[in-house]
This record gives sequence, C-alpha cells and structure tokens, in this order.
Amino acid sequence: MMALTEQQREETWMMVEKFAGFGFCKAHAATYADISYRMAYLKTHHPAEFLAAMCSAGAGFYHVSAYVEEAKRWGIEVRLPSVNHSRMEYTAEAGEGGKRALRVGLMQVKGLRMETIMAILRAREEAGEFQSLEDFLRRVPVECDEVQALIKCGAFDDVSDEAHAMTRPELLWRWSVLHADKSAQARGSVPMGAGQAFLPVVFSAEDKDGQTRMSVPQYTLEQKLRYEREILEVCVSGHPLDFLPRNGEAWSDELPRLRGKRVTLCGWVVTYRHVGTKNYRNMMFVTLEDQRGVYEVVLFPDAYDRYGGLVFETRTMRVTGRVERDGQIKGEKLEALKK
Repeated sequence: MMALTEQQREETWMMVEKFAGFGFCKAHAATYADISYRMAYLKTHHPAEFLAAMCSAGAGFYHVSAYVEEAKRWGIEVRLPSVNHSRMEYTAEAGEGGKRALRVGLMQVKGLRMETIMAILRAREEAGEFQSLEDFLRRVPVECDEVQALIKCGAFDDVSDEAHAMTRPELLWRWSVLHADKSAQARGSVPMGAGQAFLPVVFSAEDKDGQTRMSVPQYTLEQKLRYEREILEVCVSGHPLDFLPRNGEAWSDELPRLRGKRVTLCGWVVTYRHVGTKNYRNMMFVTLEDQRGVYEVVLFPDAYDRYGGLVFETRTMRVTGRVERDGQIKGEKLEALKK
C-alpha cells in the first residue's frame, strides 16, 4: 500500500472535515426522512392544524409571526386570542365556508401569567363563557396589567352579544373606573376575582341595564396592529407593512422573473444570522417578508459594515440589491422605513 504524501493527507482531512459539517449516518438520515414525509403530509392535508402545532411548539427556523403570515397567504383565517375561545396553545377551529381557522393561543399574550391562563380555562369550563368584563373579573383572579393587555390585543372583542358589545377603548375606560373606584379600594383585602363584592357601585345592575357607558370609537386598524405587535408579537388584523408608503418597489413573488436585475423591495425582518469569512470579517443573511412572501438578502462584508447595524435597530426597511440565480438578493443598500 502506497503511503500518502503530506499534501494528500492534508487534502483528505479537509474533505473529511467538510463532510462532517453536513453528513449524517444512515439511521439519522432515515429518521429525518420519515419526519419530513409526515410533516409534508400534515402541511398538505391539515395546514391549520400543522401551523397551530408549529406556533405552539415554537418550532422551526422562523419567529412565530412568520408562520402566522404564512397562514394568511395560504387562505387560512387567523383569529385573535379570546378569553372565551382560546386555549393556552394555538388551535385550529371551524371557520367560514367549511374551512379551518387558526386561533392564537393565550400563551402568545405578553405578560399573561400561567396561573391566569389556567384560571381562565378553569372558570370557562366550570361556568361557561364570560358574558362581560365584570363577569370575567368576578370569576378570574387577574392583575391590572394583564386585563389591559387582554383588552388591547382584542381578547375581549367577542365578549357579550352584538347589542352590548363595547369597543376596546370603552372597555379600558370601564376597567379604569372599576379599578380606581374608592369603594373598591376600601375593600382592598378582597382580591380581584373574589366575588360580587369586588364590583363597585358605579356599575350596578341598574346602570348596566340602562346602558351607562363611555362612548369611545374603536381603534383604527393601524392602532390595532401596533398593539398586536407590542402585546402578541404577531399581527393578526393586517401586516406590519400595510401602512408604510410604497414607491414602486417590487414584490417578493416577482423575484423569480427578475433574476440578474437590480431591485428595491420593502421588507419586515423575520430573522437573521451572522457568518464569519475566512478573512475574519462578518457577513449576514437576513430573511425578510412582505405581504406576498419571504425572501433572503445576503450582506457581504462591505455591505454588512455599512448597513448591518440597521437590522438591530428596526424591523421595517427598504432593501436594494441584485437578484442572484438562486433567488437570493445580494444586498447593496438598506434603509430604515420606520422604527
């Protein structure tokens, strides 16, 4: 057997080292193939259930907001969290026209404690759906900031019938009066959700039957999206880019026919990852989306040095670059649209 030269040994080791970065044993590869087949089947035949499981598990490469936007693009109705209909996790439920809808779980509400979520589910199981904000407060021990978050993100939108429904600002006003009433403060030893004694006189049965309320218009769609971004970190009522100005930018679904051309797109940053070059410089792969799809921008070292910092400052930006053969965009310039 002929001995290898030093150069041959070095080249052989480099090939083994390179293969180790992506090579799997047969058992490992077979397992991944089986999982891939099962996921492809569920994604094809039960897309709402598939996405509900992905969002609940925090699985996948992207943030949960990317899967919510994907559900919209697939024609799946996405519904806000609800104190009357949501479970802790994301769920699939009956939608319009026999289709399935995706319901955001209470787990997505920022600042909502696990104890509160379990109390909501338990109260609903024991005595049915909540009929009003007061009914909710009687039955569920809850903190002030939790109530405000639930109201602002729309979790009380389907509480009470249509004739007695209140806008979110009206619900916040009613909650502030309930919380600040001196008679309720005088009974400070009685915790929230501890029974009828919690409710102040200002909203007695007589006043409630007489429809005493502060008339405040509903949030605009832009305000709803802002609160959904802050509290849920997902936008259910629209897309984060809906209210940003466009000036003839291309759409992500147009990229396949624009290969080799210089384009400008608007984008919402989904995720990013750093890569080091052999010359010890930094580059970055940035995944963005618009209302029509997801695309990837690669910032090579020179572009990264100039614009990479924007990715940490804002999620809404205008991207200029050249579309490569593989569909990636070689980034040349990033501009912040709105912080």
